Amino acid sequence: MTHTTTELGGALRDLGEHGEHLLAFEASPEQLDEIGEGLDRARRLLADARAELAPTGCRIHPAAPPDPATGAACLFCATNRRRGQVSAPEPVADAVPLDEICRFVAEHGQEQAVRQYGARQVTRALLRCRFDPMLSEESA
Repeated sequence: MTHTTTELGGALRDLGEHGEHLLAFEASPEQLDEIGEGLDRARRLLADARAELAPTGCRIHPAAPPDPATGAACLFCATNRRRGQVSAPEPVADAVPLDEICRFVAEHGQEQAVRQYGARQVTRALLRCRFDPMLSEESA
């Protein structure tokens, strides 16, 4: 959080106090002038806070550098998008049933299963075998 955003928060809190005071009493012209000045101050601080944001305007990575390939996009988000386009996840139809992975672990060991199916799939399968007594009896 920067000094500008801290000041902006203070200005908005001050405006909130004016609002509470207006609910309890009639507003005088002087009070309305104070509220107007507070609104102007908050608007200026908001503009300053926006100017401090990264040129990419990324909400996930506010201080990220711009992507040199696109010029404007956040480098981190653009890299993640490119990664997603390059390597597509394997289709669900090709997925191996978890009970088959459990049997493979029982026959060949966990290390070989991880090399064959990947750590995530083996972990999911082992958790399922652990909680499914029929599968654990078969693999034991």
